[in-house]
Amino acid sequence: MTVPGGRLHARAGGAVGLPAVVTIHSGLAHSRMWDPLAAALHEDAFVVSYDCRCFGRSTTDLGGPYSDLADLAAVLDAFGLDSAVLVGTSRGARIAIDFALAHPERVRGLFLVAPDVSGFDAPATDAERALQAAIEAADEAWEVEDLIDNELRLFVDGPTRDAAEERAELRAWIAEMSRVNYAQQRDTPGFTALDPPAAGRLSELACPVRVLVGEADTSGMIAMSAAVERDCPRAELVRIADTAHMLVLERPAEVERELRSWLRTVPPPPAR
Repeated sequence: MTVPGGRLHARAGGAVGLPAVVTIHSGLAHSRMWDPLAAALHEDAFVVSYDCRCFGRSTTDLGGPYSDLADLAAVLDAFGLDSAVLVGTSRGARIAIDFALAHPERVRGLFLVAPDVSGFDAPATDAERALQAAIEAADEAWEVEDLIDNELRLFVDGPTRDAAEERAELRAWIAEMSRVNYAQQRDTPGFTALDPPAAGRLSELACPVRVLVGEADTSGMIAMSAAVERDCPRAELVRIADTAHMLVLERPAEVERELRSWLRTVPPPPAR
C-alpha cells in the first residue's frame, strides 16, 4: 500500500469477519517473524502482519521523520478495520502502546511481548551496558555483521546465558531478517515520537493488556514489563523461565497458548 513518502508491505490471513489481530514486529526482525503464529490463528482470527517502514519490504523516500503511528492507522484503514487487537513485541510493542494512547477507540486490546515503553528510563547491568556500547560502536561504524553479532548476543542469547548450540538456528534466522532490514537502514530518517511519551501515561490504557517477558531478558525489558503490569488498570504479566528477548520465536508454543487464552477474554468489537 502507498503511504505518504513510502510504501508498506502487508498481508492477511483468516476470514474477514473474524476478530481482527494486527501484529507488529521487533526491531531485529520483520513481519515474517509472525508467520507461524499467524498461521496457527487463521481459524480464529483475521490476522494482519505488516513490515514497518524501513523494515522488510516496506520502504520510504522521505528526507525527514515519518510516523509509525500514522503508518499503523493506514494499515488498519487498508483492511477496513475500525479497531483491532494489537500484538507487538519489543519495538512493535512500543508502537502498539503509543498507538493505543493516541487512538484508544481503535484498540480493543494489547498483547505485548517484551515491551519497550517510550520515554522509560530503563536500568541496565554492567554486562548489558558493555553489549549496548558494542552495538552503538558497530552502528556508528556501520559494521553490520558486528552489529548483528552483538545484538544476537544481547537479545537472543540474553545477557545471563551462553550462546547455546540449541539456539543456533534461531540466531541464523534473526540474523537473516536483520540483514534485510539493515540493507536499507543506513541513511533512513528517524520517526516522530509520541509526545508526551508512554512512560507516565500507562494508567490511561483502559483496554485489556497481557504482557509476556522472558526471565533471561535484559533488566530494562523486565522493568518495563513490570511497569506495564503495575500501571495499566487491566494488565496481567506472565513471566517465562529461561527465555530471553526474542520470546515469540524462542517459545512459540507458549506465546500461542497465552495469546489464545487471552483473546477469549477480550470483548468483541461493537456491531457495525
